Amino acid sequence: MSMQMGSKGLNASINVTPLVDVMLVLLIIFMVVTPMLQRGKAVQLPQVEKPEKESDEGNDLIVSVEYVRRGLSFSYNIYLGDSAVDEASLRTRLVDELRKDPAQELYLKGDQRLNYGTVRKVMEICHAAGFQQVKLATEELKQAGGA
Repeated sequence: MSMQMGSKGLNASINVTPLVDVMLVLLIIFMVVTPMLQRGKAVQLPQVEKPEKESDEGNDLIVSVEYVRRGLSFSYNIYLGDSAVDEASLRTRLVDELRKDPAQELYLKGDQRLNYGTVRKVMEICHAAGFQQVKLATEELKQAGGA
């Protein structure tokens, strides 16, 4: 039993083409999924040491209150999901959403640079629309120095 080799001998190199294909597919998946992880308007959330972690099924309502600096003063914008709303239309939009799905939960994302009264005013609008429980979104405090 003899092995016949070509004039060049055995090829001992690794074929990396399947590995590159898999890595490109993973890259595309992460590029598509990553923007969906953050729902609502991006704001600087208050940081707490041990936030309550809840699963996000993707059907909860997100109300975001964004800090806007205007010269020496500040203002704020309100978003329901990704669409901007004003205080007057927020209540009617929330009533409509609650009518569609009474079991829906509401998360309020208030920028940490805003004062308490501003976020509280938006929370009262959410209560007036019929949401008995408004959950406040926070993020975990990152410890400096690896403690």
